[in-house]
Amino acid sequence: MGPLALALDLGTGGCKASLWSADGRSLSETVVTYTTSHPAPGRAEQRPEDWWDAVTAATRTVLAAVPGARDAVIGIALSGQSLGVVQVDARGGLVSQTTPIWSDTRGRSADVFERIDEDSWYLRTGNGFGAALYPVFKARTMQREDPEQWSRTRWLLGSKDWITLRLTSEIATDHSMASGTGAYDLTTGAYDDEVLEATGIDRSLFAAPREAAEVVGTLRPEAAEALGLPAGVAVHAGAVDNAAMALGSRGTREGRLYAALGSSSWMTVTSRAPVVDVVTRPYVFRHAVPGLHVSALSTFSSGTTLTWLRDLLAPGGDIGELIDRADGSPRGARGAVLVPTLAGGTPLEGGSGVRGALTGLELGTGTADLVRACLEGVAFALDRSLRHIRALGGLPGDADLLVSGGGSRSPLWNRIYADVLGTPLLRTSVDQQAATLGAAALVFVGSGTWSSFDAVDDAHEELERIVPDPAGVAAYDALRERFAAASDAAALFARTLPAKETP
Repeated sequence: MGPLALALDLGTGGCKASLWSADGRSLSETVVTYTTSHPAPGRAEQRPEDWWDAVTAATRTVLAAVPGARDAVIGIALSGQSLGVVQVDARGGLVSQTTPIWSDTRGRSADVFERIDEDSWYLRTGNGFGAALYPVFKARTMQREDPEQWSRTRWLLGSKDWITLRLTSEIATDHSMASGTGAYDLTTGAYDDEVLEATGIDRSLFAAPREAAEVVGTLRPEAAEALGLPAGVAVHAGAVDNAAMALGSRGTREGRLYAALGSSSWMTVTSRAPVVDVVTRPYVFRHAVPGLHVSALSTFSSGTTLTWLRDLLAPGGDIGELIDRADGSPRGARGAVLVPTLAGGTPLEGGSGVRGALTGLELGTGTADLVRACLEGVAFALDRSLRHIRALGGLPGDADLLVSGGGSRSPLWNRIYADVLGTPLLRTSVDQQAATLGAAALVFVGSGTWSSFDAVDDAHEELERIVPDPAGVAAYDALRERFAAASDAAALFARTLPAKETP
């Protein structure tokens, strides 16, 4: 058996483990889930120990599925959910049994932006989500709310970096994870002194960033026993999930673009310079590939909007069957328009205060029309993101768009996407394994097994290419203004509501 990479994707809902061979094949894969608690409004927490239990259980499962795998694994790398912050003491122990994850909005930022200009902060960091989500601002709230725990805090670690600590006893991070702290300057590749001074958070709390493929330590005996691996296996720095997914989605060079279609969806471009804009605020991370960045515009509620509609129309029903019902409605859904900002919007969509809208209804509107309006609304929202990211990045409008995720598996929805976007869609064999492929690539490049990240392309076998239908493109071009009007109305309505200030 040739060399294998153990790739671990530490996501919001669970840990996906996968064994990859050096010829770009996934030999076994499993997911072990964990839960998120919401102890108060705006709070979203997980237990790092649950992450560890999921990592060990998932690893043992994939190893058991491949005879001889235990002795063939040459390295481990993680893809980790972004924007979390784990408090660790001087001995490497957890200060708190729970930690805020990416969706937790506890961060305090209003007084910081009285000291530094918020637009300048964004242009330096590329941190296009709401400031309250970023670790440096969450840390300020943690400092204020529990001074005793804060006094014992020696390190603030990202999700994958805490697992790396458990694997190796080493404190380490990489540039992609560091770039999501809220205090990292994309230009200098280092933490920003002005931001740290304004937030009052000491630089020494953050680990010095390394390149994602770099070996940061080896598997210690206790961790090796828990995972079912030999001690001494190399552990690489790993990458934030956005960067690992971009790498695994062929984002290995300038101008590569892909769409992730899932519960939330986004358009991501790989480029040498960060793609930033103070109006639309693409969010940017340093790439796992040295010298590159990944920039994206997203729609928060895409698959979740469809799930919401399913729960209303057919509770417990199959999502695929619900999507198929849209085939009974013509393009334009007989006038029904759904704006999919049910969980708030990006700056491009009107900001975090905007909410979804359903308009154009009449007494003859049926279930098929509502489902079609949902599918078209998500497509139009992503079309806006695609157009902006292409314009900001100076990208051609006719290149194939790689699509992955659960939202790319429906032929009907893919047809809507292709016609609304006016772009050929490409589906490959990697699909939802992009993050683990990206992590595996870090092992193979970092170990010298692969000479470059270009080998990622070899793992992608084309499954389907969906070419836009000229009639569909023309029809949706005529309907685009109607969606834009509904979206603008939703944003206008949100501005009439009382403002919610960041604490």
